[in-house]
Parts: sequence; structure tokens; C-alpha cells
Amino acid sequence: MLGKFHRFSGPFVLVAALLAAALPARSLLAQAATGEFSITLADPSGAIVPGAEVTITGADTGAVVRVLRSSDHGIADVPLLQPGRYNVHVVAPGFKAFDRNAITVSVGSVISLDLKLDPGAVSETVTVTGDAPLVEDKSDTISQLISNKQLTDIPLNGRNYLDAANYIPGTVPTAAGRDNSFTAYGNTGLQNAFLLDGARNVNYLRGLDNLQRDMVRPPLDALREFTVDTSNFSAQYGAAAGGIVNAITRSGTNQFHGSAYDFVRNDHADAQNYFATTKPLLVRNQYGGSLGGPILRDRVWFFAAYEGVHQRDETTGTATVPTALERIGDFAQSPSAAKVTPIYNPATTVGTGTAATRAQFAGNIIPTAQINSIGAALAQLYPLPNDPALGPNIYRRNAPDRISVENGIARGDYQMSAKDAFFVRYAHQVTTTANEAILPAPASNPGQSVVNSQGIGVGYTRILSNTLIDEFRFAWTTTGIDSGGTAARDEVITGSLDPAVTTGTPLFNVSAYTGLGGQAPCCGNSPLNKTSGVFDFADNLSWSEGQHQLRFGGEVLLIRPSTFATSNGRSTFGYTGVFTQNPGARGSSGNAVADLLLGDTDTLTTGTVAQNQEREYGYGFYATDQWQLTNALTVNYGLRYEYNAPSIETQNRMGNFILDPGSPLYGQLIFSGDARLPRSLIVPDRNNIAPRIGLAYRVPNVKDMTIRSAYGIFYAQDEGTGVTNRLTSNPPFFGYGAVTTSSDQLNPATGFVLSPDATIARPAAIASSSFVLNPTATSTLVSWPTHFKTSYVQQWSLSVQKQLPWDVLFEINYVGNHGSQLLGLGQGNQPTVLNSTTVNSRRPLAQYTIAPVKTVGNWNSSQYEGISAKLEKRYAKGYSFLNSFTYGHAFDLQNPALDLCDTCGVGDTIQNNYDRAANYASSDNDVRFRYVLTGILELPFGNGKPFLNHASVLSTIAGGWAVSPVYQYQTGLPFTVGMSYDAANAGTLTRPTQVCNGNLQGAGTTSEWFNTACYVNTASYTFGNASRNGLRAPGINQLNLSAQRNFHVPRLRDSRLNMRLEGFNVLNHPLFSAPGATVGSALYGVISSAAAPRQVQVAARLTF
Repeated sequence: MLGKFHRFSGPFVLVAALLAAALPARSLLAQAATGEFSITLADPSGAIVPGAEVTITGADTGAVVRVLRSSDHGIADVPLLQPGRYNVHVVAPGFKAFDRNAITVSVGSVISLDLKLDPGAVSETVTVTGDAPLVEDKSDTISQLISNKQLTDIPLNGRNYLDAANYIPGTVPTAAGRDNSFTAYGNTGLQNAFLLDGARNVNYLRGLDNLQRDMVRPPLDALREFTVDTSNFSAQYGAAAGGIVNAITRSGTNQFHGSAYDFVRNDHADAQNYFATTKPLLVRNQYGGSLGGPILRDRVWFFAAYEGVHQRDETTGTATVPTALERIGDFAQSPSAAKVTPIYNPATTVGTGTAATRAQFAGNIIPTAQINSIGAALAQLYPLPNDPALGPNIYRRNAPDRISVENGIARGDYQMSAKDAFFVRYAHQVTTTANEAILPAPASNPGQSVVNSQGIGVGYTRILSNTLIDEFRFAWTTTGIDSGGTAARDEVITGSLDPAVTTGTPLFNVSAYTGLGGQAPCCGNSPLNKTSGVFDFADNLSWSEGQHQLRFGGEVLLIRPSTFATSNGRSTFGYTGVFTQNPGARGSSGNAVADLLLGDTDTLTTGTVAQNQEREYGYGFYATDQWQLTNALTVNYGLRYEYNAPSIETQNRMGNFILDPGSPLYGQLIFSGDARLPRSLIVPDRNNIAPRIGLAYRVPNVKDMTIRSAYGIFYAQDEGTGVTNRLTSNPPFFGYGAVTTSSDQLNPATGFVLSPDATIARPAAIASSSFVLNPTATSTLVSWPTHFKTSYVQQWSLSVQKQLPWDVLFEINYVGNHGSQLLGLGQGNQPTVLNSTTVNSRRPLAQYTIAPVKTVGNWNSSQYEGISAKLEKRYAKGYSFLNSFTYGHAFDLQNPALDLCDTCGVGDTIQNNYDRAANYASSDNDVRFRYVLTGILELPFGNGKPFLNHASVLSTIAGGWAVSPVYQYQTGLPFTVGMSYDAANAGTLTRPTQVCNGNLQGAGTTSEWFNTACYVNTASYTFGNASRNGLRAPGINQLNLSAQRNFHVPRLRDSRLNMRLEGFNVLNHPLFSAPGATVGSALYGVISSAAAPRQVQVAARLTF
């Protein structure tokens, strides 16, 4: 089926040609933070009423925002309205005046109002109050609105508004460690776009170390609402192929209003983690307030909000550490007395390759005389195991964390006239994190990170005529992250730390064990300093002409990322057990700690501290037409063009290792400024044309029922991939260093032996003009195609909506999409032959002793098909609910979330780059079924309620109560079984050999989640046959619940004091993580960690 979907087809080319002729000359990816009315006027017989005067007034501000007349077809389109409540007043000769009051306009909404005018005198008025029908009969976008009432009443852990984006149809939370976002109908979180007041609010930091995709995140009390467009959004939106989050900040009104709150949590009422022996510390205080009101009634208003968070907590986790005997060289009981893995003496190596032999250490014990003093000292840094229930090598700890957040926002609105409106908004957020790794110091390096984000947004709307309206928006946002260790500087080996590295130690990676010297989770391979500034200019022009609502516009985007970071500036020493294994029995012998004790280093990588300042820009423009073909049928069609310029570096500190087949530059490292390629080293892709078409059909003779369908092409924004996957990562600018690789032929003397007298000759800075790859130059290289193509996704959908009794909306959707030219990360210089000789000698480009080439390409693809449904009751009469169901299946060749793939695991890695198709499997974020229930229920007792609506003691006691649940059920995410060593000797991670079905069909336990016997070490010099993502981790079964009591506060108008008790995971269902999935590791098949157990917080919130 998918093979029939081509990038362009005949009808869309025709649409493109027609719309291209209508495009305005100005070339401004435009966004919208508005809604609109589509008003049809008729008399009681159904005859249209042309020439009627329609006045739109803000219900809360009193400002007249539009005055227009209905067209010859009786239509009055009112586009580009700021979200809010409005009154509609209609006057026509020979008819009574008509008022429709308090209609709520939400961001992205197209509200159809079919108004019947009664004959009579204009002095008479017919008044109707209430919102419009819930069904969408103009838009074909699948979207969900989340109101401020929902955000402030339902229990949100941490009061993060984006958590609510996971509660709607079609979305699922992204896999842990990806991008702290959500996937929309199978598209990855990195394909989402985030808007704030209609302007781009996307984090373009390289590597996304703080895992926050939105640049600034306003407090809940500062948000009016937000929408999530999950499929087939308008051509008005660009640079996104996943979901669109459009958040709208609150503005002032003619009445002063505000809030003050404090949410308090500690561990006293919390449950103990399933695996913890002690309850981890938690002390959290989240407080703030807001205030808005008039500066000049009916003209100028203000709104401001502040929130602070201070938290001290602990993270429960496990590490794999040597036993007391292993630390002194005794491996006679390793991994257990019943099953001992033999270790061999590398000093006795005779012969080469698989024919080589080594003598086993007597008693499997390393003689004291052979133990290296530095290796022994490093092994003593490990804490001793303390959790024998999980295994003899397991150490468990509650690692301390501290978080502090200061978050403020202010907005001003000015209704300059009935034709001119203006707003400005400023937001600033500072987050400070200090934490430690599970291994305590000095085995690891504590650290601290500060993320500083701020942004300005400006909007101006001008009514040019009765049918022509223009909207301009500008945004400037910037964010920076500054992180570093707090431990004292200790080189261990002279020269191992770059002079710019002022804290901590080198890194020591020990296979099957937790590495030493690792940085705290906050801070990576620090020091690290990154910034990103974004300038966003957008314009939208709306033109109403008869039955057509036309829009034209565009956006210019300027991005300014910079990075100061280490690339192995700490040096990384690697130990894999290669020196203590039997060359003829790879995987069934040897121990990495034994190698460490001998001081025999398998790999040593050292590098430089790099600085770069990149520049990117993009632009796009669009044209759309909402054509009301009949009263029942609306056709939406449009076309957009996008251009994303490849990144350049201000001082040309970039290189590209060319691997394009047939290129005359093949095998060369080309630097910026070389006349043979553009400065970006990538020829731009200028063929990004995105047609979109859809329809909305109001079913005749069936009240409030619509059928909607759509198809479109959506381009992603591919720039922004991780730090070490970029062209700025090439030597000599970044990552230039010495790498010693090993094979079975190497004796200890060939590797790097730890010695007090050893000195690492760190690479000196070399100008690009004098840097040449040669047999002595060693480094990891990065290669991008010189004709890199922009990723795109084809989406198609069919949706049915029906408004049921009691104002309940039912919706069911079929959604499919197919991603093409998606980002993929592979190894471009992988050996073509597998044997025992050195890896570099078998690489296609064997003339250089280079490490694997990290190759970014367009070869990845994805596929998704699914069904979603919802039952929704918007808040009225004291209750609301949203039931969301999603069932689907997502496939891809590799997760394209390369921002976070600087150190890919076995599930991300293509083990055989000459057979990438073997990696096609369920996506990392594939969730087959997800159900979410959210709701607000005010108990029907007390003042203004159906029962006890009178002054009495019983009414006082029973009144004011409400409950708000959030229940989630989700099937588990997939995971991949891997190996700890390179069995194929191909310079990449290898998967095991699968000999049976490892799925225990629901019978798995925490001690054996899957049948571990079904996966065995792969034979030497072969690739394993175990599939990617072949097993499933535990799912989610969680209930969050809020119990609230509202009190009226005397002397405060429309005031409410809300006291609440909130519980997260109140039933205390264990939320298990994925099991250990490395064959032969201490936790192989074992689930050893779980997410937070039941947590309780109390809160008070005053609104007025």
C-alpha cells in the first residue's frame, strides 16, 4: 500500500500550480495563536441575509474587536481572533437585532455559527447565550484542546502543562531518555513543534542535555489553554512532521483577577520504592501566584505570574560493582561459585588470532605480583555490593539530587482601536540542578547544571478592510546550559585531562560493570556550555472572498547555537576483558575487572575541548483556502514551501568525511571554505513542497455529526542532531584524539598499560589547512551526504465526530503515516569481511587508522497505522471528562531521535551497515494500546448545587467538594537484547543469537522477565540474529487522584480558596523499568528499578 504513496502526485501538482500563482511576493513557516468565527446568516425560511452588520466584542474586556458585513452569500468570516470569550451582535434591515453572547474561541478553533434572524424591528433584540456545537464542521485537523480549568484542577506531577499532552488520543510518552516529550501517532518527539502565543518556542540546543524540547515553559497559572494538533494540521504550520503544541498565555481583563498557591510534598506520606531498602528523601515546595487586570479599561490590560520550585530528593538506582574478592584479583567465584568464567593470563599468549592460546590463571586468581598498582587503586574506588537479593555484584543507593527553579512571565495587551490590536510578552526561567551518580564519589564525579531560558513575544493585528486582515508576530528566545563537575581535579595518568577540564577524573569504562569516573546525570562529559538563540518573524494575511477563506503568509527563522564542550577531554580508558579471555572462546571467558587490575587498557581515547558557533536559517511560505462548497461540505486545501539551510560555523570550524559513492572526494576530509563544496559542506535541499488537502462534511439529517478526512506531506526540521554527530565534531576541531583498538592478536604490551610514569600526549590544536588524514592520524569521523535531503512524513486520516446527549462528544479516528528520508545513524567504514585480524585493516578505507565513521544519512523510514477514539465532556454544570483510547503499531529502521544518540545503545545501533533492512522493527516508542481517563467532578451538594442549596450546617460540611482523577493504562515499550562485546569483530555492538522465543507470555517476574536462555553469545566473527526491539518491558497502570475542597473568601470578589490533597500512583502499582538486557551481565533478565511509588502532596490555591 505504502509503495503507492509518492512524494507528489498529479492532483497535488495541479493544486500547487494554482496556489503558487496566488502567493504574495513577500516571503515570510507561519504560525497562528488564534481562532475564528464562520457565521452564516439566514431568515427563518433559510434564505441568506447579505449586508448585515456584525460586531464582535470581547466579553471580558468590553473592547470592540471587529465590525464587518456579511457577504452576498450571507457569510461573515471573522479570522485571527485572540482566544477568549466574545459577544456577537448582528443588525440587518427588516430583522430584529440578534445577540449571541459568551462564545468561547480557542486557539485553532473554527466555530460555525448558523444564525437565524427573525423579521421585525431593529430596535427589538433576540439574545442567546452559550457555546457553539462541539463538532468540527470546518477543520479537518485532528486536534485536542486542554483548558486552564483542566490544567489547574487535574493532578499534574510537577505542574508541567506538557504532561497533559500525554492524556489525549493518539499520543504516548516518549521512551525514557529520549526527549521528555510525546509521540503523536507514531512520529517521534523530535518531530514535534512547540509554539507560545503563536511563535516558535523550540529548544535548538545541540544534544538537548536538559531534555526539554520547549524553550520556555510558563507556569500553569499563566496559561489560558493549549492545543495539540496530532495529525494533518494546516499548511499554515511548518518545520514539523509530528505534533504541534500551541500554548496561549493569559491576558488581563477589565476585572482584576489573580491567584496564589503553594504545593508541598515530602517523603513522610510517600510509599517506599519497590526495590529500595530505605525510603528516599523528598522535600519539595512549589509556590507562586499571578495577577492581571486593566491599566486602561476597554483598552490596555496586563497579566503577570511567578513560580518557584525548591526540591531535595534522592534517586534510587543500582550499579554493578566488583565483589570484595574480585577487587583483589580472586575470580574463583565469578560470576558465581556454581558457574565460574575462566580468566587467562595475557602474558602467556602464544600465536595469533583464533589459533592463539593462553594459560588460565591458576585457581582463576591473578597473582599479587601481576596486579597493577593503578588498576588496583581504581578497583578500590568501587563501593562493595550491598544487595545480594539481586546478585552478588549489585550495589544499591539513594543518590541525592537538588533542583531549584525560578520562573516568571509578564504580558501586556493594547486594543489600539477597532482595527488595531497589539500584545507583548516576556518570560524568564532558570533551573539549577545538582546531583550525584549512583556510584558515590570518588567512584564518580558529582556535578551541577544551570539552564537559563528567556523569551520575548510580540503580536500585532491590523484590519485592513472588511475582508482583509493581517497579523504579524515576532519572537526572540534564548537558552543556555552551563554544567560542570564539583569534585577535585585528579588526572590519574599525566595528560589525561585537558587543561580546560578543571574538575573530576578520567572515565574508565568497564564492560559488564558500572564505569568509574562517570559524571552526575545532570552534567555529562563536562565542562559543558551551550547556548542557542532564535529569532522568529511570521506574518499571516487573511482574506474573505465569498465562500472562500484564503490565507497567505510565512516565516523567517534564524538560529544561533554555540557549544563549548569536551570530546573525551577527560580521556576514556576502556576495559572489555579482551586480554583475559581465551582467544578461541570469545564471550565465554575473560573479565573486564581482571583487565583493569592488570592495567591492560583495551581502548584509550583522548580529545580536545571544542568551541563552535553555528548559524542556521530557514524560511517558508504558504497559501490555504477554506472553501465552503455547500452548507454541509467544506474543502480545505493548501500548499507550503519550506527551506532549511544547512548549518555553517562562523570560523569554518567544520569538516565532512565524504563517503558519497562515486564522488571524486570519496575518502577525503573536506573543510569549510573548500571551493569544491558549499560553506556548509552540504548542498541545500530546495525541493520541499508540501501539498495538503482535506474535507469536513456535516452529515445531512443527522444532528451534530461530521465526517472529516485529510492527506498531506509534512517536512521535519533535521538540524539539531547531537553534539558528536555533527560536522563540527570532526578533527581537528572536536573529537581529535588517539584511539588504540584491540583484537585477539594484541598482547598486553600492544595496548596502553597503566603506569605511574605514563604520560598521554594530548593532541595539539591544528589548523584545518594543515590537517591531513594519514596513517598516524586517529579519530572518530563524522560523515553527512553532500546532498542531504529533508525528512518528510505523509499523513492520512479519516475521522467521525458525533455530539451525544448531555453535550458529550464522541470521536473516532483512523490515522496512518509513512516517514521517508528520515535521519539514520550508521557506521560508514565498517569492515566488509569478518575475521580475527584487526578491525582497521579490514575497513574499506584501510589506509587510515581511523575509528568507525559516524555516518548520518537519509536511509531511515517509518510506518504507523492506528485507531484512536475519545468521549469528551467539556466543563459545565460541575463536571467534565476526557476518555482517550489509542491502538496502533509503529515501525522504523532506527529511532531518528539522534539528538540524544551521541552514545547509542545496542537497540539504536545498526550492527551490520550492509544490511540495514534487518533493523526494521517496532519503534522504540511503539505502544500498542493506551487508555487515559481524566476528569473533574464537583459533588452536587452545597450552595449553587442541586442538593443542599441552602444555608445550613450540613450544606457547609457537604458543599464545595470535588475529585479529579487521571488514570493511565499502557502496554509496555519494546527493548533489545544485546551483548557486552563485539563478537563479530566489526567495530560495533553485536546482538546475540536467538535460539527460542524469549517472551514468557505474561509469566515473567522481576527476577526473570524473559526467558534468558533463548539468547546466547554469538559465535565469533558473525552477527547475531536477535531482532531489534523483540521483547516488551512492563507497561503502566497508574491512578493519580486529587481531592479538593473549595471555600469562599469574604471580601474578595468571585474568590475561591482551594484546599487539596493529591496523590500520584495512589494505588502504589509498581512502575517497573525494563530489565537488564545484556547477555551474561549481573542483571541479565532482571528488573532492578522502578519509577516513583505513591507520592502525596498537599496544596492551597487562592483565586480571585
